[in-house]
Amino acid sequence: MKDVIIKNLVVLTILIFLLAIFLEFLNKILSGVPIYDKLNINRYQLTYIKSKNRKIDEEFIPRDESLIPKKTYLVNCGYQESGIYHQTFNPDLNGFWNEDINLYENTDIVMIGDSFAASSCVNYPHDLKSQIEKMSKNKILNLSPGASGPLAQLRIVEEYTQKTKFEKFIWFFYEGNDYGDLLLEIDDNLFEVQRSFSPKLPISSIDLGTEGKKILKSKDEIFVDYDKLKKLIESYPSQSEDYKDGWNNETFLKIKIFIAERLRGMNSLIKYFIIKKSNEHLIHKDYERVVNRMDKYLTKKKINKRYICYLPKYTRIAHNKKNHPDIKKLNKLKNSVKTIGEKYNFEFIDASILFMDRENRLDIFPYQLPNHYNEKGYKLLAEYVSKSIL
Repeated sequence: MKDVIIKNLVVLTILIFLLAIFLEFLNKILSGVPIYDKLNINRYQLTYIKSKNRKIDEEFIPRDESLIPKKTYLVNCGYQESGIYHQTFNPDLNGFWNEDINLYENTDIVMIGDSFAASSCVNYPHDLKSQIEKMSKNKILNLSPGASGPLAQLRIVEEYTQKTKFEKFIWFFYEGNDYGDLLLEIDDNLFEVQRSFSPKLPISSIDLGTEGKKILKSKDEIFVDYDKLKKLIESYPSQSEDYKDGWNNETFLKIKIFIAERLRGMNSLIKYFIIKKSNEHLIHKDYERVVNRMDKYLTKKKINKRYICYLPKYTRIAHNKKNHPDIKKLNKLKNSVKTIGEKYNFEFIDASILFMDRENRLDIFPYQLPNHYNEKGYKLLAEYVSKSIL
């Protein structure tokens, strides 16, 4: 009996070892996205674990308050993305993130997109707008609000650039959710509804007030008193739960993260055989309607230098195989956006190829997790866009 148990244990150990080798082999040749969502691991938990041993070596650089007579706001990013700091910004009089209100009268470039174009959770001067301005020597009015799609962005441009003089227009399209956002905006009848499209402050934003401003230093200094700021944030009930989420049962959480990352190749293999049908490419007519209307508006303003910059999502960059079902679906989307854009005189800037030939492709994301781009990602993107528009 004892010999049988030992024999079975040996066989089981060998099988586990072979399975581990097989899974690592799949991860290497197929890569893919870890199955965090399937194991109910959220981004607060992920960033908390990944950043726990990281030193506070990041610059905490708020925008210059003296430029705009508005309050300083802080966006809760620490345990969502960066793991270290939070994003501060001074909304202009219309609620967008521009230091100079005179840009609404005269600028070189108007740019718009969603939270990726707004450089969510990345502080000045590392944000996309600031880096393109520096590299291209152009002044930019950035009208990008988070959680917006192409239709809302169209309405924003129509509302806020009526009297703006500019020469170039850059429209960022994020392949991760812009078509989905467009569907929601069509359901809300944003083509016809009459209302202002001034962006609301993010739900996770808080007014730092007098106490918070004492903690923040000038834009040229490095913020070092993170613990003091963290205590201030945690004093707000709406914020504290985000920080607590994932701090209990850390050992079990680490095991779940380990399993999710080991199974990413297997998940990719399964998708080769189970291709989920998507209707995203079927709504190209709705997107064309938006682009057509933007074309008419820009033509009326005599803006001939116009660009659609296509931004890749984490899934595309994480995969090694071009013929993977996820990549095929994304390529259909990209080709649709490109075809429609070029039909209406937009030059297509394909940023999806920008990050693919790098040795460590995922280092453009905080902790290589599926979030917005980090400072490195925005710098590479700014260089690419600047060269494309000059």
